[in-house]
Amino acid sequence: MEPLSIILISAAAGGVAGKFVEKAWSSGEKWLSSYFKDHAPKVREEAEQNSLDFLNQLAERVKTLEQQGEQYKKTIEDSLNHPDFSVLLQKATISSAQTDDKQKHELLARLVSDRLTKGSESLFALSSKLACDAVSMLNLRQMKILGLLTSLILVRPQPFPPTHIVKEIFNIWFVQWLTQRLNVYQDLTLNNLDLLHLESLSCVRVSIGSRDLQKILSPPKESGLTFDYKAFSATEIGKKVKELWESELKHALPTTIGQLIGVYVSDMLTNTHTSLDQWGII
Repeated sequence: MEPLSIILISAAAGGVAGKFVEKAWSSGEKWLSSYFKDHAPKVREEAEQNSLDFLNQLAERVKTLEQQGEQYKKTIEDSLNHPDFSVLLQKATISSAQTDDKQKHELLARLVSDRLTKGSESLFALSSKLACDAVSMLNLRQMKILGLLTSLILVRPQPFPPTHIVKEIFNIWFVQWLTQRLNVYQDLTLNNLDLLHLESLSCVRVSIGSRDLQKILSPPKESGLTFDYKAFSATEIGKKVKELWESELKHALPTTIGQLIGVYVSDMLTNTHTSLDQWGII
């Protein structure tokens, strides 16, 4: 018998999203039963509750996707019949079951819901399955390290630089944007073991070489704009970022798995949404 929670979740979602949730739980319940079969009843109970919280967040995202147009309804309806998507959902379900951390559930829910709009051979589809496994083995500090690293190296306003920004105010505008995006990392600490752990999970590649943060943050040369790194590094968040970069971050490069998790962590902490439509093969 389905638990009351799943009935409430599917009813709240309604429509195609509600049916998706019911089918997802029908499979998920079996996956959890198999995965935790040799564990204590209390463990199995908590694992189930954790997965239901993840499924509730996933239902909300799938419902939002359904409301964006008829073209997504059939994709949602057919998704659980595709082996690649089913494997991703299985990984996310089992990962979510291992923690009561709602932030991890949110990351996993976005991974699965975003996969609905991507092809099965896309870079996103290939990376998302590995990211699901990695999320369950990261703590919040390590996820925030990926968020900061990815924000510095990959995430930019779109388009960058904006066409309406004139040379005279570019630095003021960009420092404000960086401050808003990076302030959430003001209290972040890291050590070499964090990076080694991230490397062991294939989230970053650590090398003895280092990269110039000023060059990374600077706009393309063809834009004719220059970035005043000294002005940025004089701000409170600029000082913190420079400290973290010079201590360890300059040796780390996020992999596709680390980039995916990092973008999601950054968006979650800043309450923003970064489009991945131009990331890899759609």
